[in-house]
Amino acid sequence: MSTDACIVYFGLRYEMREDEIEGVERRLDPRIVAARKVGLKHYWGNFGGVDEKYLLFIGSELGVLGPENANAINLSKNELKALFDNTGVKLNEAGFAGVPSLYLEWQPR
Repeated sequence: MSTDACIVYFGLRYEMREDEIEGVERRLDPRIVAARKVGLKHYWGNFGGVDEKYLLFIGSELGVLGPENANAINLSKNELKALFDNTGVKLNEAGFAGVPSLYLEWQPR
């Protein structure tokens, strides 16, 4: 991606330390390994622009909005409930702590 985007994720959000970036890039970070084992997705990147604030999302990606991505996302109440329930079960199965939340995070380029 080379333009700004808005990431829409349901699950857990982690602020990454600089020493975690290589493991995440190589998909060796224990959170990514655990997520993949149960069928969860992950997304990470710099969300701080020039100030560099790296975030990692674990859970279900609802979409990425922006000029080079989708213009809109449409999920019914039933689809959202199923996604929320399924994601929560998988996060528990993988041993993640924390309460899953809906994240809409701006990613400047």
